[in-house]
Amino acid sequence: MRRLVAAGVIALTVTVAACGTDGVAVEEPIPDLFEDEADVVAEETTTTSTTTTTIPVAERLPALAADVPGVVITPTGVVAPLIEPTPVGWRVLTPCRAVVGVEAGTQVAAAHVVIDPGHGGSETGAVGAGGLTEAALNLDVAQRTAAALEAQGVSVVLTRTTDIRMPLTTRADIARSVGAQAFVSIHHNADPDGPSEEPGTEVWYQIDDPESRRLSGLVYEEAVGSLVGLGSDWVADDDAGVKYRLNQRGTDYYGILRESVGVPAALAELAFLSNPAEAALLASDEYRDAMAAAVADGIIRFLVTPDEGSGFVEPYERVEPAGSGGGSAGCVDPALG
Repeated sequence: MRRLVAAGVIALTVTVAACGTDGVAVEEPIPDLFEDEADVVAEETTTTSTTTTTIPVAERLPALAADVPGVVITPTGVVAPLIEPTPVGWRVLTPCRAVVGVEAGTQVAAAHVVIDPGHGGSETGAVGAGGLTEAALNLDVAQRTAAALEAQGVSVVLTRTTDIRMPLTTRADIARSVGAQAFVSIHHNADPDGPSEEPGTEVWYQIDDPESRRLSGLVYEEAVGSLVGLGSDWVADDDAGVKYRLNQRGTDYYGILRESVGVPAALAELAFLSNPAEAALLASDEYRDAMAAAVADGIIRFLVTPDEGSGFVEPYERVEPAGSGGGSAGCVDPALG
């Protein structure tokens, strides 16, 4: 059974699914899903009322992208870029970049925002005191962020909804497939330079995209403001703040930012999971709800205001190869249905 919706994080209630006729990858080149840029029609910014009446966020959002492929969310929660419809379902790109047919799921045509819970599956990321993994924490905060955005009328897709491995290229393809106007990858940090009087939040932006920089500044501003209110014994890197990082080729160091060029993206390291004091805070619902609300507020401000954000710093010089990890080597696809 196929379903089509405009956008959103979907609670799947689909009946029996089948992954194509045999669930085996088709031996053919992966098509270019994005030969032409999608036309995104933005509404003009609404002027602020002089009364106490607030215009709802949903009425100020830019229009959804048109003529984008969309994604299919399978009955197991896998988000797969859509290649083309078939008489019985769709052909999609799996997380490990195989082309398969699926017969059940929910099609999402377009979305304002894609939230990327970093890591997943065999790539656990940092591990905090008590065994809390970054992958699990990222997913929980991302799901709460999506819920906070949807409550304001913002359409959202997550790159993953379960604990699966997903290459960075596929995550970026999801953002392009739904014509996302903001793409935020949520992470939690490790290995700080030392103690700090303030939260050590770091948000990285794409070097050649002013809108990526603005998005990052707004997410940082909201996140740090929320963390200060929670309080902790903070740690930080010496250049904490909003910044870029280059590799030896002069492009973005972090793969998620390189792969998502063309979509305003932010890589947010919200707090230090490796710091025992912060790890205790990160395990709490109080932190997770606060961070979800803060990241959502930063994204909404990006979508409906011209605000620039704050926290911009010049990073100390790093001359390094491109960031490793997040590739497709050794990737094993999860069940789709």
